[in-house]
Amino acid sequence: MSDRLEDSMGEQPYPLGASGSADLASVTDDHLMRLFQTAPIIYNINVSKVVRISEHLVLKGGACLTQWEAENQKFAASQGFPVPTVHRMFRGPLENHLEFDMRDEVVTQVAKWIDDMQSKPFNKIQPGPVGGTGDSPWDGPWFTDYGAGPFANLEEMEDWYNHKLDVCHRLRQAFEDIPRFQFEDLVLTHQDIAPRNIVLDEATDKLWLIDWAMSGIYPVGFEQASLSRQCVDEWDVEFREAVLAKLGKRCDREIRQLQGIMYGLTTGAFL
Repeated sequence: MSDRLEDSMGEQPYPLGASGSADLASVTDDHLMRLFQTAPIIYNINVSKVVRISEHLVLKGGACLTQWEAENQKFAASQGFPVPTVHRMFRGPLENHLEFDMRDEVVTQVAKWIDDMQSKPFNKIQPGPVGGTGDSPWDGPWFTDYGAGPFANLEEMEDWYNHKLDVCHRLRQAFEDIPRFQFEDLVLTHQDIAPRNIVLDEATDKLWLIDWAMSGIYPVGFEQASLSRQCVDEWDVEFREAVLAKLGKRCDREIRQLQGIMYGLTTGAFL
């Protein structure tokens, strides 16, 4: 959280009015999280957002925000550089409210969600986002930053992935022993399961899975491979490894295949 950042939003009122940093200590983390959802937005792109909560205070949050950003900013300020003051750093609802002995319950529940989704085939449904996207490319961690497809069927999708594997082999950007893609069952896949997308209902202790923007009907293993990429902060890494260890079907082969074509999905996206 930083102060004295100006914007061009005019005289729009702010939730904490003219409160300065001296008043911040009386505001709870829960209250700040609610303000993060309702306060006037200064900046919002991808997974990072900044909102103004008073005349001289802003609140920054998002999936890519780490404690190191705040520590680096505080260190730069201590060295005399002109950077906004960091007043407070805290985690979001799930991480902030989970006691250590409850984390295993969360991991167990998430692993069950994945096992359940991976065990129910939808082979008669066209792959991709449910309902289709018309001519628009599909979004997700395994479709490049520009999207891919849409693919008319599983065979067409399989050909695209094997082409990416061929590109990586030709440019020596993948191990030669990575097997070719042979997709079989299609299943419901979220593709962004991480602590930031799990909400704990404090009244019932029930967990809710949110943010289905990249979900769809995709081959078995896409979920596990997507989970294996989650590494925003220490809790994400701990969560990822704990969930993978509890899965009934880890899909190591599929994880290795998809990770193995990363060059073709990034630098070689247009090859």
